[in-house]
Amino acid sequence: MAEWKRNNLACVTTWVTLRVLEQSSEVFNNSADVKMKDLTYWNTAASADMRKIQATTLAHQIDNIFMEMRGAIYEEGKEKEQIIGDILVVLTDAGKTMRDLAAVADANYLFWGELDDE
Repeated sequence: MAEWKRNNLACVTTWVTLRVLEQSSEVFNNSADVKMKDLTYWNTAASADMRKIQATTLAHQIDNIFMEMRGAIYEEGKEKEQIIGDILVVLTDAGKTMRDLAAVADANYLFWGELDDE
């Protein structure tokens, strides 16, 4: 996913989920390049192990919101553990962006209203 667009459900769902979880207060148009280190869970004083624990909790929260509140299902052949792992790769990399997280969402979830043959 190259573009951060309002009509891409992965982008919008990722953005709104991070807003609901109070990870970012940026408006949509300013959010594509928000880095993981700028989200509220990122504690510069925490060890890498502690940050991974916090990121794991956040990854599960993101998955729960996507599935339970936003009506997403996993893409065919995808499983929860793999998806949480994919999300963690982004959440534990200070330089990754909200756009990168949306790309992971796009690759792993089929969002409500999205056609599976797109």
